[in-house]
Amino acid sequence: MKVVEFRYLGGNEVPANWRGILSNVAYRYGGELLNTSSIEVKSFNRLERKDTYNVIGIMKGEIEPDRYIVIGNHRDAWSLGSVDPTSGTATMLEITRVLGEMYKNGFRPRRSLMFCSWGAEEYGLIGSIEYIQEYVKVLGARIVSYMNLDIAVNGAYYVNIKSSPVLFDAIVKAAKMVPSAYDPDGQTVYDKWMKVHRNDITNEPKIAFGLGSASDYFGFDQIVGSSNYDATYTFNRAEHKNLSSYALYHTSYEVFSLVKKFIDPDFLAHQSMGQLTGVLALILSESPILPLNISRYAFTLKEIVNSLNTSNPNDLDPLRDAINEFSQVANEFVERSKSMDIENPYEIRLYNDQLLQLERAFLNPLGQGPNDSDMKHIIYAPSKTSTYATLGFPGITDAIVNGIRTEIVNQIAIATFFIRGASSTLKEFDKFIAT
Repeated sequence: MKVVEFRYLGGNEVPANWRGILSNVAYRYGGELLNTSSIEVKSFNRLERKDTYNVIGIMKGEIEPDRYIVIGNHRDAWSLGSVDPTSGTATMLEITRVLGEMYKNGFRPRRSLMFCSWGAEEYGLIGSIEYIQEYVKVLGARIVSYMNLDIAVNGAYYVNIKSSPVLFDAIVKAAKMVPSAYDPDGQTVYDKWMKVHRNDITNEPKIAFGLGSASDYFGFDQIVGSSNYDATYTFNRAEHKNLSSYALYHTSYEVFSLVKKFIDPDFLAHQSMGQLTGVLALILSESPILPLNISRYAFTLKEIVNSLNTSNPNDLDPLRDAINEFSQVANEFVERSKSMDIENPYEIRLYNDQLLQLERAFLNPLGQGPNDSDMKHIIYAPSKTSTYATLGFPGITDAIVNGIRTEIVNQIAIATFFIRGASSTLKEFDKFIAT
């Protein structure tokens, strides 16, 4: 093993009890790396077969038992995992405890609540993907939303959320009801967003649309086609611009004392995350009309297409026309809800089923191609240039990168086809038949 000393400019010496065993290495953190030499590290691994399993709990809905609101968290960790995933595990268990107490006191959810503890997420999302593939027909027909808690807390500054566009308003409603951790009494998660995480153009909180492939929401996005959410109480990223995640991510130092001393000393961020996710789950479960705002999707589609840069802008005209039609149909759909008989359960069910099917309409059974058949969402899916995150219209984005016009036109045609299909899910039955 070749060992060299790395020298840092302005680095701080690590406390003695945090140092490794290499005697001729100065252990420091921070600062600028001056020595670009390399170090040879030998690792010794074993190839073994291990069994894993999922734990699923269900609180049956009283009125719509065949519609599911799902909360999930993976249970396995690379090392000790006090943050990833145990911050999420602890949060989900607290939500189940509270809802369990409510159930004992007579509460019955309108729609069924599911609680999922996934195994083997770190090994390729095995637990959730296998479960989804086995029950895809049932889940694809019944799930409203999947709410993911992975790294639920890695800081205590504000809540960072990724979701489907249709969940924006429901998330904001929940955020206005939940206290912001370590902030003055009366300040909510929403209030904190408006101070430190606001979209100055729309004067609304920033919520990232599209989830990617980094956690167990992947299968729900790309195979089930539900409208999903992932949240993390995180640190002040403006002060730590060079950190993509918390500093001890996936290390053996990820222990309880890390959370207690540095991340969330009074566990108020964990509490707020549990309240936020729990309140959102109840909003989605208890609202007679599903609180999914399809107008958000219409607006977002226009934003995405305007961000695409093609050598021939006219190539995008068919897609723009389809999005304009979708926007018009979405507006008519919302207007129709205003005259709906909310005392008629069949009329509510019909309207809700159309809302439920919208996200499914964006799934291409063939995926993004022969090597990306699991990347089915034509609007939000990982692309070849961003396999961990997600881009708008990944098929078109990849084609633009390749620079082949026939491929670009083909991908635009595919996206156009699915946008028009999504529009049809929102039309009234007689108008759908007529057109």
